[in-house]
Amino acid sequence: MFLQAEKLRQKEELRREKEAARIKAANERAIARRIAKESIELIEDERLELMELAASKKELSSILAL
Repeated sequence: MFLQAEKLRQKEELRREKEAARIKAANERAIARRIAKESIELIEDERLELMELAASKKELSSILAL
């Protein structure tokens, strides 16, 4: 009886550890996606600012004229 209860306890503990690892990995992936998205947005903003600066230096009314 004791061995069976101990075996069930170990099995449940292993299940909880695996679930915790799965959740941690999912959270880390979500954080990485958010950071990548923010980085891309910053790069796009910087590119747009540079295009606007280039347009103003060339005395163009719009970046569309580039």
